[in-house]
Amino acid sequence: MTEKLPITLVVITLNEERNLARCLRAADFCSEQLVVDSGSTDRTCEIAGEHGARIIRREWTGYRDQKNYGSECATQDWVLCIDADEVVSPELRQAILSEFQSEPLYDAFEINRHSYYSGKLINHCGWYPEWRCFLYRKGKATWGGNEPHTIVILNGNRVKRFSGDLYHYTYTSIRQHIAKNIAAAHDSAIAMHTTGRGVTVLDLVFRPLWATLRAYFFKLGLLDGFYGIVIAIFAGFYTFLKYSMLQEMNKQNKTK
Repeated sequence: MTEKLPITLVVITLNEERNLARCLRAADFCSEQLVVDSGSTDRTCEIAGEHGARIIRREWTGYRDQKNYGSECATQDWVLCIDADEVVSPELRQAILSEFQSEPLYDAFEINRHSYYSGKLINHCGWYPEWRCFLYRKGKATWGGNEPHTIVILNGNRVKRFSGDLYHYTYTSIRQHIAKNIAAAHDSAIAMHTTGRGVTVLDLVFRPLWATLRAYFFKLGLLDGFYGIVIAIFAGFYTFLKYSMLQEMNKQNKTK
């Protein structure tokens, strides 16, 4: 029988029937599993129920708000907040179990996220290593940053890094990558627009070019083969999209 730790797993979902079961199974050491769903029309909530997860249905208000809400609803002393397409690896699982054999001396733990693209593990491109805080003591951290790229902001200062990776199953195809890039760029443009951010030629021309060169050459995407090329080019594509969308929003705002 798996040892249960004083951790609440928080997962925010919207139509994640393809990923959720894998995510929940890998984190079955958590005493509570909490799924914050924003209106799934597939089997997401049914799968969550089958795995004994507590389900909270909440209208979508953004990644940051959903994750903070889930963290606030947690009943355990610790929160492990990950996405449905993220999976605790066996090595990471063992590291967590070992750390919680006694009361941890830390406020939060950073975990190295390791991403798959269409079944291939990506080792460069700026995607790996990617140390981020996913496990924290309740009340010692909040989710902040700009949509859709949220980050954990710590109220405590005792942080440790775990061995073992958090596997991230990003895109199953180039088509899915394009669709998600467009959606993410739009969310990012809206976030910048609300702050009054302007757009320059640097943003539209040189930032996209630099994003591609940085991912492929400086972050060694060339060592990831075909998908290294795809990721690097799409890094520039995403950058151009968000600034061009922002420019369009700014122009439309001036005509009102």
